[in-house]
Amino acid sequence: MTNDTQSRTAEPLGRLESEFLAQAGPLGVFTLKEATRILGPAHAKHARAFMDRLVRKGWIGRIKPGLFAVVPLSSGTSRTPQVHEFLVAMELVKPAAIAFFSAMNFHGFTEQVPHQVFVATNHKVARLVRVALGVPFRIICLRPARFFGVRKEWISERSFMVTDPEKTIIDGLALPQYVGGVGTVARALSTSWSNLDEKRLHHYAAKFGTSAVVKRLGYLQEALEVGEPEKLRLSTLLSAGYPRLDPTLPPDGTLSRRWGLLVNARVHP
Repeated sequence: MTNDTQSRTAEPLGRLESEFLAQAGPLGVFTLKEATRILGPAHAKHARAFMDRLVRKGWIGRIKPGLFAVVPLSSGTSRTPQVHEFLVAMELVKPAAIAFFSAMNFHGFTEQVPHQVFVATNHKVARLVRVALGVPFRIICLRPARFFGVRKEWISERSFMVTDPEKTIIDGLALPQYVGGVGTVARALSTSWSNLDEKRLHHYAAKFGTSAVVKRLGYLQEALEVGEPEKLRLSTLLSAGYPRLDPTLPPDGTLSRRWGLLVNARVHP
C-alpha cells in the first residue's frame, strides 16, 4: 500500500473532523459512545450524523451499527481500515475468542490461512456468517461449559482472546469441519507434540463432555505414537457406539474396538 497522501480519494476534512480523527486515530476501533465523548457536549447530539459524514467521506469505516474503524493515511487509494481482523472479531460478538482454523494458523499448527476468520462464543447468535470491513467471519456457538481454554494475546497494544493450543486441538476434534478435518489435527499433534501439555490436553478432552473427542484424541495419540494414550483411556469412561474418526468423511472404514471408533481416515506417525 502506498503512503502517498496525494493519491488519496477521500474528501477534504473540516477543522472539527481533523481534530476528531487525531484523537480517534490511536483507538483504531471505536464506538459511537466513544465518538460522542471525543466530540464533547457541544456536538454530542450530532454525533451519529458526524460519523455518517466521515464514513461517506472515506475517513472511517463502519464495522457494524455503532462501531467504526479509522482509515489511516497509509491506506492510500484503497481507503481500507487497517485494523487486524482479530481485533474486529472481538467486537462482533461478546464474549469472543479466535478459534478453530484461525487458532490453528495462529499457533503455527498449519500454514494454511483460512478464507474466513473463525470466532467462538458461548451463546447462540442470529447471524453465524458476517462480513465486516470486507473480511468474512464465521461464528461458532458453543455451550457455555465448552467455552474455556481461552487466553489473551496482543496486537499493537490491543488485546484479543484466542483458544490456547490444547483447546484448539480439542475444538478441532469436536468439530473437525471447522479445521479442515481430523487430518489437520493429526498433523498438528505430530509436528507440535513437544510444545503441547499432555495433561492439559487430556483434562480438556474430558471437560468438553463428548466421548467422541476422547476417543479421537486417544486413537490419534496411539496411531501417531505420541504421549501416553493409555492413561487417557483408563481415566475416562468411554460411551457405547462408534462415532467416525473424521465426521467430515464418508462412514467407510474399520472398527477400532479398543477406542470405540469407526476409523474412516488414515493416520501415520
